[in-house]
Amino acid sequence: MSPKRISVIGGGTGGTLLANKLVSLLKGEVARGEVEVHLFTESTEHVFSPGNIDIAFRGARPESFRRREGALLDRRVVLHENAVSRVDLANRALFHDSGVINYDYLVLATGSVARPDIIPGLKESSYNFHTGQEDAGRTWEALSRFVGGRIVVLTNIPHKCPPSPVEAAFLIEELIRKRGMRDRVEISYATPYTRAYPAPAIAEVVEPMMEERGIRLYTMFNTDYVDPKAKKVYSIEGEELEFDLLITVPPHRGADVVFRSEMGDSEGWIPTDKETMRHEGSDDVYVIGDATNIPISKSGVVAHLEAIVAAENVASDFLGTGKVYCYTGRINCPLELGDSRAVFVSATYEKPPARQRPSVAKYLMKRAFASVYWEMLKGRLDHVFDLYFGKPYRVKNVAN
Repeated sequence: MSPKRISVIGGGTGGTLLANKLVSLLKGEVARGEVEVHLFTESTEHVFSPGNIDIAFRGARPESFRRREGALLDRRVVLHENAVSRVDLANRALFHDSGVINYDYLVLATGSVARPDIIPGLKESSYNFHTGQEDAGRTWEALSRFVGGRIVVLTNIPHKCPPSPVEAAFLIEELIRKRGMRDRVEISYATPYTRAYPAPAIAEVVEPMMEERGIRLYTMFNTDYVDPKAKKVYSIEGEELEFDLLITVPPHRGADVVFRSEMGDSEGWIPTDKETMRHEGSDDVYVIGDATNIPISKSGVVAHLEAIVAAENVASDFLGTGKVYCYTGRINCPLELGDSRAVFVSATYEKPPARQRPSVAKYLMKRAFASVYWEMLKGRLDHVFDLYFGKPYRVKNVAN
C-alpha cells in the first residue's frame, strides 16, 4: 500500500515550520512508511523577512538573514526545490516543473506578494523594503545619499507586517537625527487608517511619540497615484504630498499560484476557517499565514502560530483522534519605536491589544528573535513561547 502524501506549498516561516512539525507529530507513521511529508518551495534559500528592516534602515548585511532551506528541514521531509504552478483541488493534483504529483492532504502556505505596480507611478517613484532584500538594500543606499528635503513614508493596504511602516518612520527619524541632519529634513507618515496604527491602544502610544519627534501624520490617505516628475503623491480623498524621497509599503496580493488555480478572491486571498485553518469547502486542504482571507495580521508570527494549529489538525485527522485544534487568533508582533524602545502588539480574536509603555526590554527581545528564528523553524522553541504567551489554540473533542 502506497504511503499517504501530505504536501505543503511554500517554504516561508509557516510552511517550513509546519513540515517539520508534521514529521514530528507523525514520526511513527513516517518511520513505517505510512505517510510522507513533501515541501515545495521555489527558492533554495530561506530569508528572514523581518531582517529587511535592518537592511533598509541600518545597512545590515543581507546574507546574515539567509539560510539554505534544506538545512532548516528535518531530514524526513521530502524537499522539492521547484514552484507549484497550479493546484487542481478537484483531482488533488499539483502541477510543477517536473510534472504532476497527487496529495492526500494539502497545506497552502503561499504567502503574499508586494505589488507596487498596482498603483500608477508608485514603482518608479519609490523605494520599499517589502519586495525583498535587494530592494531593502536600495532603500538604505537612497537614505545614505539623502542630504535634506522631504521624506514621505507611505502606507498602502493590505500589507504584511502591520508594524513595519511605523517602524520605518521612527527608524528614519532616528537615523537622520544621529547624522545631524534633522533640521534639514521634513518627515511625513501617510496611512489609509484613521490613526497612526490600526489598533487604538497602540495608536495612543505611537501618535504622541510621532508628534514629539516631529513626524507629520496624515491619516485617511488612500493612494490614488504618484507623479514621478512632479514628485507628488495624490490620495483618492484629494490630498497631495510633495516628496524628495518616497519610501513606501506597497499593497500586497496573493501568490500567482492562487490566481492561476482560481482558489482565492479578487485579491488572491484564500477562504479559510479562522479557527481550524481549513480551506472553506475542502476537508483535506488547510491554509496558513499571509495566504488566508482571515482579517488578522499578515506576519511571520501569525504564520508560525497558524502552522502549529494546522499541523495539529492534519495529524489529528490522519490519526483519527477526534480532536480539533482551534486557533485563538493570538498575535505577538514587536513594534520598534527608535532609540532602543519597542512595544509588543499582543492580541487574540477576543482580546484587542492593550496600551503599554515602550521599553528597552521589549526592544532587546525583538533584536534577539533574529538569532533564535532558525531554531524556532525546527519546532524546538515552541514550549518556551507557550510558557511566555500561552498556547495558540484551544482543543475541542468531537465524535469519531
